[in-house]
Amino acid sequence: MFRKLHLQMTLFCTAITSCILLILMFLCLLSAQNSLKKNDYNSFLTQLNSVLIHLQDQDYISHQWLNQLQGNGQILLFLYDNERPLSYQDYHFSKKEKQLADEAIHAAKEKYNVDIFSAYRQKIITQTQFDFTSSSGHSYYASAGIIPKQKGELGFLMLFSLEKQQNAAANLRRLICLAACAAVILLFIFSWYFTKRIIVPMENSQRQQTLFIASASHELRAPLAVLRSGLEILKTAPKPDEQAHFIDLMEEESSRMQNLINQMLLLANSDSGHLPIHMEACQPDGILLNIYEKYEPLARKKKISLSISLPDDILPDCCLDAERITQVFIILMDNALSYTPSGGKISLSLTFHKPSALLFCVSDTGCGVPDEEKKKIFGRFYRSERAHTDKEHFGLGLCIAKEIVNAHRGSIWVEDAKGKGSSFCVRLPAKA
Repeated sequence: MFRKLHLQMTLFCTAITSCILLILMFLCLLSAQNSLKKNDYNSFLTQLNSVLIHLQDQDYISHQWLNQLQGNGQILLFLYDNERPLSYQDYHFSKKEKQLADEAIHAAKEKYNVDIFSAYRQKIITQTQFDFTSSSGHSYYASAGIIPKQKGELGFLMLFSLEKQQNAAANLRRLICLAACAAVILLFIFSWYFTKRIIVPMENSQRQQTLFIASASHELRAPLAVLRSGLEILKTAPKPDEQAHFIDLMEEESSRMQNLINQMLLLANSDSGHLPIHMEACQPDGILLNIYEKYEPLARKKKISLSISLPDDILPDCCLDAERITQVFIILMDNALSYTPSGGKISLSLTFHKPSALLFCVSDTGCGVPDEEKKKIFGRFYRSERAHTDKEHFGLGLCIAKEIVNAHRGSIWVEDAKGKGSSFCVRLPAKA
């Protein structure tokens, strides 16, 4: 399912971003082509004005000036003195170029009514500018007209080749097409890895949800089986003492199942962001003292030494939900009492880490936590091998403790205690 979703998201992201990119590239191409066209047209007008001024002011046209004007191959200038072409054209223009001139002169006459061979006998320059495409498909900016002189008229035809503009535009189009193809490929690769990173948390969430449901079903199956068996036996048990035994057993399993369901509901609320937290200013040492007083008789009964260490200085208030934090310490104390043997020690400590952090520690001299399990123990339904036979623990306690501490913007971790055992530490922010 996620592979198909990954591919669909990749194609969708690639398609959307590629369309936007291609539209922007197309607009840039249009802008660049317009800029090339505008630059060439301005260059044509500049050359045309220079040529007209020179032809009007000079009575003699030198071959050197004509060679210099047409040296780059972009401009062709044809001159006709009283309808006769200059001798320069016979030696320097090819038959193909002369044919090109005839086509342009014919186009100027037919389309724009400008005949450079007519004797206008006017005292002003007559000329027109037009776009011209030859029979071979080449495009030009053209200008044709007549310049009055003392001894008649000088007809002229100026052709400005657009071949360089067209080649530059074609190269630009090819470059943009290559860039577009490369961009689409890169976008596909980026979208593939980007959507993969988006889907990974979804996959992990579904995997955790599946494991959570499977583990919860496994944990609920045992008490439900006991309840079902107890009900069947009650139907046939003739003696009241046997019935009382099975009723007590069913009550015990019902209580155990209710405890599991409550823990699961708390985790579900935490996942949905609806874990009820009621913050208020509290004395942190008071919370730890309450825990000590609550568990001291139980520890003494199990022949475990329980001690508490508090700083001498007055501690700042801690903004927290006292009931939830108490629940965290109850979980830690239950674990400590479960894994600390008779004759062992459990110590509670509280220290203030300046400028604004309180560190709570619950240390024991039990069997400790192996390094490879230090991160796993805060997972849901995780229990070490030595805890699999303990029916009172479902593997949710430390996970619940972590969720509560995270909701208080704190952190919880486990480390090896001095000598032997483990030490669970909770860091909470102090009230500013």
